[in-house]
Formats: sequence, C-alpha cells, structure tokens
Amino acid sequence: MRPNTNSRLNLKGLWLEDFQKLLADWKEKPFRARQLASWIYGKRVSDFSQMTDASKSFREKLAKDAYVSDLKIVKTETSQDKSIKFLFELEDKETIESVFIFDKNRNTICISSQVGCPLACAFCATGYMGYKRNLTAGEIVDQIIQIKNKIPKNENINNIVFMGMGEPFLNYDNVLKALKIMTSDFGLGLSPKRITVSTAGVTDKIYQLARDLPKVKLAISLHSPEEELRKKLMPITKKFPLKPLLEAGKLYAKSSKQRITFEYVLIKGVNDTEEIALKLAKLIQGIPCKINLILYNPIADADFDRPSMERVNRFREILYPRAPAVTLRISKGVDIQAACGQLKTKTYRKSSGYKTNLIALSSVNKP
Repeated sequence: MRPNTNSRLNLKGLWLEDFQKLLADWKEKPFRARQLASWIYGKRVSDFSQMTDASKSFREKLAKDAYVSDLKIVKTETSQDKSIKFLFELEDKETIESVFIFDKNRNTICISSQVGCPLACAFCATGYMGYKRNLTAGEIVDQIIQIKNKIPKNENINNIVFMGMGEPFLNYDNVLKALKIMTSDFGLGLSPKRITVSTAGVTDKIYQLARDLPKVKLAISLHSPEEELRKKLMPITKKFPLKPLLEAGKLYAKSSKQRITFEYVLIKGVNDTEEIALKLAKLIQGIPCKINLILYNPIADADFDRPSMERVNRFREILYPRAPAVTLRISKGVDIQAACGQLKTKTYRKSSGYKTNLIALSSVNKP
C-alpha cells in the first residue's frame, strides 16, 4: 500500500512551469523539469528509483517530498465488440468511468473531465449523478496512462475524445493543462489533431480554446435545431442560446482550419422528424462542419427509444447533400453500458434537474 501522502506533493498533473517553480524552490537545475515530465508522462513511470538519468540524491529528495499518483482500476468490463469500460477510483474515493473503444486500425480512448456532470441533459446517464467535483489535470491524463498500461502493447491509440463524464469546458483550466501534457513531446506526445474536445455548448470557452489551443478538434453536442426543444433536452441552452453558440463554432472552424463536428443523438419521436432534419440543415449552413448522427442509447428511468433504421436513413438522406458531411456513428460498448450517454458509476444520486427535464419532455409531441 502507498504510505500516507498528505504531507507530500503529487507530481502527476504538474507541468513544465510547475516543475520549474518547484525545482527553483528546491535549488535544483531547471533541466530536470523536462526530465520529470518525460519520466512521468512519456515513460509512464511512478517509481522514482526507475528514473535512472537522475542523480541518486535527487531521487531520494523526490521520494521524501513527492509522489506520483496512479488511478486505481476498480473494475473493467469487456464488450462483445472488444471495447473495455474502466471504473477508476480517485484518491478521495470518488469514481469515474473511461472507455477504450476498439476499432480495427482506429482505437479511441474516451475520457472524463468531471466526477458526475452538472448539466442534466435528459438523454445522458451521467446527468443522474449530479455534479461532485472537477478532475485535476493529473486525473484527466492518468486515464490515458492507466488504459495504455492495461491494453496489449500492440494496440495503438489513434484518438482521444473528451466525451466521457462531465462538461470539459466547465473544468477549463485543468482540461487545458491536460491538453498541453497530452500534446507535448515531453508529455504523451499525441497529435492535437487526434484529440477531440466535446462541449454541450459553453460558448465563451469555445472562443478561449480558439486562442489557447486551436489545433485540437471541437465537437458540439447539438441534438436539436429548435431552441425550445433543445432547452428541454439540454438545459444549458437557457444560458448559452443556439445562435451565439453556432457563431462560436464557426469562429473555431476558421481558427483551427478544420471542420467542427455537430453531435446529434436521434431520439424516436423527439428530434428525428423530416421537418427537424430540414431545420438542422438550414441551421448549420455556412459553417465548415460535419454532422455525426448517433442512435439513442437506452438508459434506466428515461422514457426514450431509438428510431428505426428506416427513419434514421431518411433523416440522413434529407441532411446530405444539404450539409457538408453526414456520418452515422454505430456506438460501441452498448452491452456494457459504455456507449455515448451511458456512463455513470454504480453509486450515484439523481439530480433534481433531471426529473424536471423528464417532466418537461412529456409535453413533446411523439408520432
């Protein structure tokens, strides 16, 4: 067991500027900042004795005053499609879920940014939990590290998506630091074009990311072109309406010089009609984008269903070629509750906002 660490500094989650300040306080040479970053993130080492290019006295200093945390894997579940859901325990005993999505030549890790989520979207299981706290940059990055340690060495990681538990832009500072760690040669060495940050629509942070790190991909969870319906599905719309959100998305596409993605969960009789498809096509005109259609994944206590494939195909046919690009995502890990909108830990509470949303949606006309 790891000894009591309350009096020691956790290095996982610190980045170059943090290491440099720490080393200055310790009167150590600045170059050791890159050493530490490379060992902790690049080589995924938690034991200071393995940092062989550091002096013995420096390693002893690290062991005395610092430590490198590791998320504890409490449980894994493997889907029939080979996707793996991970339940991680944090140092304060809170839990989060992440998913390794297996796909031939295109493996993806779906990571979380918060414990729970405050947004209470009506079709998402994480909203049942309410919000508990933000993840640290170290806890965000460590999901990738621990999954890479667990999966076979011959399995490459092609993509990272912030589509797990939580709203990334409500934990902006820690997410940005995690992105810097992920994309640095002294960190995980990932291409920013292989990383997608998904938001339910925190408009001001889209502008901020366009200034801070525009090379990462942006996905916006849309789910309706109608303001009132979107408010019922996604209460965040009350604070961040559609028009300014779309303007921010357009600006991000211009800054990043790449298409943004609009995620759209199709719910039977709610947002899957031909009329809505036409409104959606009109809404995104002039925005360099693709629309990623997703079949609703069932969750307990939500009275929603998946539309038929005939209805899905008709929706897609209306969108294309009116929209620049349209794809249909077939979710992985549905059988282990690891698909889009299904992530939640076993111990959770239902947020009060969630029940309100479900009552409001009962007024939506369903054919």
